[in-house]
Amino acid sequence: MAIVMRNGNGLSRQVGDGFLPLSQVMNRLLQDGFPAPSALGSFGGASGTNLWETNDGFVVQVAVPGVPADAVQLTVEQNVLTIKGEPTVKAPENAKPIWQSLGGQTEFRLQIPGEVDSSAAEASYDAGVLTVRLPKAQHMRARTIQVTAK
Repeated sequence: MAIVMRNGNGLSRQVGDGFLPLSQVMNRLLQDGFPAPSALGSFGGASGTNLWETNDGFVVQVAVPGVPADAVQLTVEQNVLTIKGEPTVKAPENAKPIWQSLGGQTEFRLQIPGEVDSSAAEASYDAGVLTVRLPKAQHMRARTIQVTAK
């Protein structure tokens, strides 16, 4: 079945001629409507950032090259994870910078797609990769409900 659309000047097109089904449009909107982490900060970027959802929470991994673990600051406020740090990369003596992407205070923000319990958050650091575990708020967790017969 072809769906024909008409505009004000009498021209018509079939839906298959360049129109996408609403489900595809909505999927594209949801995928493209959320900025990649690289657009929100200067740590890593899309290739240096992972975000996973588990049954119990969210796991974020961010490449933080040159930033020692004790120089990383994490905060969670209104389900936004903020990571701050300052790489310890030193410029060579008497060198003039031509291109510099490491150095200076940097900040990265990531909107977590659900409510989290920030008081139970955990973070670890290994080989330049920061891993943050954010448990879901208790009321957001999946729960199995047992049915009993009467």
